[in-house]
Amino acid sequence: MEQNSLGVITDRETSFGRILGKILFIAILIALFWSPLWYGTPQHPELQKTLVERSAEIIPKDAPLPAVISNVYVALFQYSYPNRYLEYLLFFIGVFAVLSLVAKCRVLKKNHNVTYIGLGWAFLMLSIMASFKMAKIPEFRDPWGGALFILYGAFFYASAIAALTSKRRHVIAVVICLSMLFVAQNAFFQLMGGLAKTRELFAQEHGFSSFAAYTNEWFKTSHDAADTYTMNRLLSPRITATFTSPNILASYAMMVFLLSLGLWKTKGERLLRYIGLITAVVSLAVLFVTRSKSVIALTFVLALIWSFVLYKAKEVSLNFLISVFIAGGVFATLGFVWGYGANLGKKLSSSGGARLTYWKVAFKMIKQKALTGYGINSFARWYKVWAPQGSEPSKFVHNTILQMWAEFGMFAGIGWLLACCLPITNGWDNFKASVKKDALQLSCILAAGGFFVHNLLDFDFYVPGVTVTALAVMALALCGHDDPKENQD
Repeated sequence: MEQNSLGVITDRETSFGRILGKILFIAILIALFWSPLWYGTPQHPELQKTLVERSAEIIPKDAPLPAVISNVYVALFQYSYPNRYLEYLLFFIGVFAVLSLVAKCRVLKKNHNVTYIGLGWAFLMLSIMASFKMAKIPEFRDPWGGALFILYGAFFYASAIAALTSKRRHVIAVVICLSMLFVAQNAFFQLMGGLAKTRELFAQEHGFSSFAAYTNEWFKTSHDAADTYTMNRLLSPRITATFTSPNILASYAMMVFLLSLGLWKTKGERLLRYIGLITAVVSLAVLFVTRSKSVIALTFVLALIWSFVLYKAKEVSLNFLISVFIAGGVFATLGFVWGYGANLGKKLSSSGGARLTYWKVAFKMIKQKALTGYGINSFARWYKVWAPQGSEPSKFVHNTILQMWAEFGMFAGIGWLLACCLPITNGWDNFKASVKKDALQLSCILAAGGFFVHNLLDFDFYVPGVTVTALAVMALALCGHDDPKENQD
């Protein structure tokens, strides 16, 4: 008997464990493919009734792509937040993971051990559950509201169990790439007329014959920050696809781009390389139309690191490294030159200034309740009270560590930090120690690192569509080339 990468002592795999392991693997693939397409935007019944169903009534029956326009409308004007159906799926995935281990499902045996990563998830889970008890205001004691964050941990460990062999890791990577292609389709629909149709839909819902007529009337009157922010989003040419904002879509495109680079450099099966190359090109195109300058710059840096590490490992040539530097530099430069489009008001035109305001309010909350936090969703309430008049409205801090700390306490912030960073550092240690360098593992390490960095500037962790993918990428980052015996799946 040996100790596997999850710190569990196992013997030979049982037949029942093998069946449970396959069910677990299929469920994880469903979650990975489904979540970016459906759970980047909220699917609350009332929201469906007031937005999607109403938009279908407004759009003429012979209008093209009415369902796409409805989805675009939801994506533009609503935030993503935990969804019951996805929580049920993640819960059953966690149950199957436990049953698989109990039934002695075969898991990856390596010389590294990720058990201590559970400390981060334990800090996070216990802090969230404790906040439900300690929050003095009833609306901040919602156990369901934090359930998704707890289930994230179960999904990460389930993904680590499912990443049994190179074959399985390649299947997971391919499913993520296929989901990206569907997300891209939605993004390109927006680019080729979907946004314009959404503006017309919004104007019709407010009693105007066209968006031009609506804007002419809107500019004649004064508006508060919330109304101005909505108009800002209407006028913006930036693409959201199935996600709640262009920046979150950009974060997702960045991760999948790096992942697809690993598939492209996979030795052996030509089909995997073609899928990786196609997805890499499509992901870059989607990233470009989001106009997210911070993610474009981050992607350029990570791609350069990826190329340099493989060059040092003699997996790519010097010409390849130079080509990535030149092509990436041109791409990043064009991304920075391309503007955001129309903006309204000095206070709303600077995303950096808005983030500083969010962070100041979060620090004020932390100062008052550093250990326990105020409870889930409390930032949105205190932001309305403490933010300067006219500030851009938000329910998120745009920094996950600060939001976890402000709402759930210090240990939740530490737990989130450990849960995200330890898979990256552990995977990197394993990658350095391996004789044969795995380009896919390196891609996953850097993609997970990019997700972590962007969470310091935005609210990615609160969007299931991108976080479920990120957790699977973190699990894949722990695994490199298999021993020959390990590939007998």
